[in-house]
Amino acid sequence: MATKHIIIKHNKKIVSLIFIGIIFIITMVSFILLYLANKELNTYDFKEAKMYIYFSEEKFDFLGNLKINHENKVTSIKMDGEKVELYSEPIYYADKKRLFFPVNYSIVTPLDMGKQYKVSYFSELLTEDEDYYLKQGEENIKVNNSFFFDGEDYYIFINEGDVFFNDQAIHITPYSYVNYIYSKKKLYIYNYEEDKVYYYENVLDDVRFVAKEFEVNLSSDSLLLNGKNKLLMKNFSYLKKMK
Repeated sequence: MATKHIIIKHNKKIVSLIFIGIIFIITMVSFILLYLANKELNTYDFKEAKMYIYFSEEKFDFLGNLKINHENKVTSIKMDGEKVELYSEPIYYADKKRLFFPVNYSIVTPLDMGKQYKVSYFSELLTEDEDYYLKQGEENIKVNNSFFFDGEDYYIFINEGDVFFNDQAIHITPYSYVNYIYSKKKLYIYNYEEDKVYYYENVLDDVRFVAKEFEVNLSSDSLLLNGKNKLLMKNFSYLKKMK
């Protein structure tokens, strides 16, 4: 009887070890799958890309395969073999009306009470049949009469309008962006249709974008809504994604 008891006890020990081994293997496989999923999520590959980006007033063209990485809240791209950090400058497709968001943005809907939603990095803005769509993953959402704000200095507009500053006005077309660095009083205006960046220094007056449907004050980061200024959210962690 003692021998039988020892055998049973020994078998239980083996079963326990096997069970622990199975749990360990499942945990490791789950960890590896999660790691690969996150790696894929944080890497965006463009095949045979024809794209471009502006850094200040200088244009850089991308041709061929392109890989963009997002790691530790930093987005980067390899240019001429060197790793270059990307900020809020949108990346444009050269052969179609479409752009790529390298970092988190927000989208503001002036005609819907100025509601604001989060736009995740690696999202895209595209045009189909004269309508504008925000592509987030596999989902395309119509976003006519809206604009994009990075929470700091960059605004991307899909409505035609005019940028007013220092008793001047620059007309811009959809897909244009405005970068007003308030602390340095520097203003960059990229006009998409002209594919040209305008640069101004000592911009002391308020910078405003005026479209037919709405008006935005880029100096105070506010939307003129029903005769009142509504401040835009800068902390996107409080924002939901648009659905």
